[in-house]
Amino acid sequence: MTQWAPRGKSAWILTAGAFTLGLLTVTLAAAMAFPLRWDGLGQLGALALMFPLHLFVITALAVLMTFLARRSRADLAASVFVVVALSSAIMALIPTIAVWRRASNWHVSLSLGTYFANALHANFGSPQADRTVAYGTAGDGTTLLLDVWKTGRVTVGPLHPAVVFVHGGAWIHGTRSMYPDWDQWLNELGYEVFDVEYRMPPPTRWQDEVGDVKSAIGWVAAHAAELHVDPARISVMGNSAGANLAMLAAYTMSDPRLPPSTPVQAVAVRSVIDLYGPADLALLYRTCKSAEFVQAALDAYIGGSPDAFPDRYSVLSPITHVNANTPPTLTILGERDRLVAADHDSLLYQALDEAGVSHDMYSLPGNDHGFDFNWGGFGTQIARAEIEEFLRDN
Repeated sequence: MTQWAPRGKSAWILTAGAFTLGLLTVTLAAAMAFPLRWDGLGQLGALALMFPLHLFVITALAVLMTFLARRSRADLAASVFVVVALSSAIMALIPTIAVWRRASNWHVSLSLGTYFANALHANFGSPQADRTVAYGTAGDGTTLLLDVWKTGRVTVGPLHPAVVFVHGGAWIHGTRSMYPDWDQWLNELGYEVFDVEYRMPPPTRWQDEVGDVKSAIGWVAAHAAELHVDPARISVMGNSAGANLAMLAAYTMSDPRLPPSTPVQAVAVRSVIDLYGPADLALLYRTCKSAEFVQAALDAYIGGSPDAFPDRYSVLSPITHVNANTPPTLTILGERDRLVAADHDSLLYQALDEAGVSHDMYSLPGNDHGFDFNWGGFGTQIARAEIEEFLRDN
């Protein structure tokens, strides 16, 4: 006979635990399914989408607690734990199956081994003092720094290609070498990597950030011989705000409205890799569902709203600079991105297409903003495969 009402201390404890775990699971499911604010519960949902198979930990815990509840004849608790186990398993499987199918369509092989080998590893780091060099001095006296990630390959014979990497952080946070796994992986492909630090607010840095990135690119080209770098094969890559700056630097290299921060020559960038970067900043300001977070960041970076500074927002939007001379561009984003909506990439895709620019775009189902935080994640595995092919072809 089913005993729904808890009887005894252990039954009450198990029932309270069941409903607590159930509430947490429901909250997590809502955060995954709906574009909740990035600066609130949305980050919880984003993390779950970055590490979906980790949700099986909840499943395993719920299954264990189900057996304990049944042994204690806490039937209500056992029933709730069963629901939690099933729900968390579904939450883990839906985004995983979706991205696995898409990878199959793109002929990209995914690896469970790679996922679990990185189960406790996140793609996040800090400046590397032993790699740091100055790439110039800005007009305000700031020494501009970057980290040099060398391939370690021979410095005789053919020159090596290079990637200038630009970190994200909503234009107000972050640092060089924040994503060391990308730097190391690009080294393994044979690319010398230069991970850039750029100035951030305060004060307002609407010209300085992209100016610093341009200066870093110019420094690499100017020192190409000693770095054993081919100046004709310098690509730029970034994620989030860093992708916006990477595109902007490459697309506006000779634009006097966005000058480099130091006296360097303009460089013809070979290609651009855009990981979930916004292409239209006014659109981002006005439509992002995490309005308070995004608007505060853009106000600090640009100086105010699009209504107050329409010209600044226009010149800082890569989409306004696309033309026939724009370098080949690869864009990768998560379909569940709660900061940079798919509208940005659709508009960028259309602009590049109309300009006749070589470009590729991959939209990852079940992936959110910052999916590459999970270095072993399926979205990141797809990104690595597509980036490797893109760099090989451009």
